Amino acid sequence: MSDGEYIEFKIVDGRKYSKEHLWFEVVNKDDHTFKIGISDFLQADMGDILRVILPQRHDVTEFSEYEIDDDSDTGNGAKDAGPTGDEMAEGETLVTLRSEDLSLAIESPFSGHVIELNGEVEDAPELINDDAYGDGWLMIVKPHDFEPEEELLEPDEYLEHLHEI
Repeated sequence: MSDGEYIEFKIVDGRKYSKEHLWFEVVNKDDHTFKIGISDFLQADMGDILRVILPQRHDVTEFSEYEIDDDSDTGNGAKDAGPTGDEMAEGETLVTLRSEDLSLAIESPFSGHVIELNGEVEDAPELINDDAYGDGWLMIVKPHDFEPEEELLEPDEYLEHLHEI
């Protein structure tokens, strides 16, 4: 964004923000699960997003330290078995965004378990352009060793950060 140029964007309450312009919405407070997307500021700053590339996840089931005991009468089976499926490493590309003039890769600020990817944004990137905080979400994750209270910004802190950049 050049000096003197203004863009319109919104910041939604009830979410936290990263300095990398991601928003985080708590999906399940008990197990620290978050829905993640890009902020309206980033979308407005980049212009229309023409392509969204979500990372291919790796199946780590065979490497899991947890085992499912089918003979056990306690617990609830798979839920107690621990994470299975897709893992993401800190610093790994979380999403790549392309607009007419820019390509941007955003790295993951944490390692964690990927619960769901929103493949619809890859097929229809206009979902981010039209509704970055709604249908344009990217993924649902359960981070490992991540303290959102310490590492993420409240909406007013995010706005203050935007004034500084």
